[in-house]
Amino acid sequence: MKYVCVILDGAVDHPLKALEGKTPLMAAAGEHLKAMARKARIGAVQTLPPDWTGDPEAALTSLFGYEPREHFTGRGPLEAASLQVDMDRADVGFRLNLVHTDGNLLLDPTAGQLSRSEGRALARHLQETLRIRTIQFYPASGYRHVLVWRDGPDGIQCTPPHVVHGEPLRAHFPTGDRAERLTGVIWDTAEVLADHAVNRRRRDEGKPPANLAWPWAPGRLPRLDSFGFRHGVSGACVAGTEMVKGLARLTGLRVMDVPGATGSLDTDYAMKARATLTALEEFDFCLVHIEAPNEASLAGDWEAKTDALRRVDERFFGTLLDRIGLLDNFRIMVVPDHATYVEERKAAPGWVPFMVTGNLEKPQVRGILPFDERAIDDAEWRIDEGWRLLDQLFEGEPG
Repeated sequence: MKYVCVILDGAVDHPLKALEGKTPLMAAAGEHLKAMARKARIGAVQTLPPDWTGDPEAALTSLFGYEPREHFTGRGPLEAASLQVDMDRADVGFRLNLVHTDGNLLLDPTAGQLSRSEGRALARHLQETLRIRTIQFYPASGYRHVLVWRDGPDGIQCTPPHVVHGEPLRAHFPTGDRAERLTGVIWDTAEVLADHAVNRRRRDEGKPPANLAWPWAPGRLPRLDSFGFRHGVSGACVAGTEMVKGLARLTGLRVMDVPGATGSLDTDYAMKARATLTALEEFDFCLVHIEAPNEASLAGDWEAKTDALRRVDERFFGTLLDRIGLLDNFRIMVVPDHATYVEERKAAPGWVPFMVTGNLEKPQVRGILPFDERAIDDAEWRIDEGWRLLDQLFEGEPG
């Protein structure tokens, strides 16, 4: 048996007037998702505890099968793990966004969806210019990078850049122990980036320059049991985002090298499907993460979100379902990690729909329950501890 878990990041949303009262997930459901749903067990899962007030992306920890209260320490150390940065237990890892600002307001948390090569050039420039012994920069791609504070402080608090979007920088600078040190580094990055060739060219082309580095999501390295030990199966991971690849590395999943998997709206869905099939030739399990719906939501772009989900249907599932049956019997779980609301440009924890389908599953016989937000209220199969969901992929019929 081959097993696949597909995480559609931020796919859940509110009904939108622009979509005639449908959500993007409802509007985008094409032939493959509809066919899968007709032969699926569909339920609802609460991916984070109901009183969760932290980062909604901790839901990804749940969907890997790890209790988030115990195992989620922040995105930063997970993204550092993706880059294979060595961290001691005393170190603090941060996600680092290259953002666009006018010196007062944070105008764009992605600096106009900075390209992979531009972002790496700017991050390398920070790394080479700001030679700080205890605070180190690690380039990743685009606007997403990593900062590690060696022997860093406990309890430092940072605001995500998409929350600061359109607001004064100074009102959202880090707080807590030694926060002024990190604030000083933020201002240093503004000086270093201001006149870089990449930013001069972007200004000439009418694009927003990436003229400030914004650290957030701090945390220390978590302790995670191996995925194989926890679930009794080895496997691989197909993803474009550093947080997911970091989780995979820390849990012993093989991270597949996928050209075109950008973790953004321009990701190559068909290539991700082909990489999944390649992984399944060697392993019995593959976890796939698709970030594009979340990126579109945070940008407030309902058209891009709907288009991304349509492409997931056509290019990812179309490619995957065409060949997976040639490998073995198979079971596929599809689940969003959380809602990300286009109109609010904000992610939020809560209940999401999921489905488990496969070539041995029987068609629904008591009406077709769709794989979308309607299942959150209507599904009889309900799991209120999200970190237990993945067990259902391996265990078969619901209890």
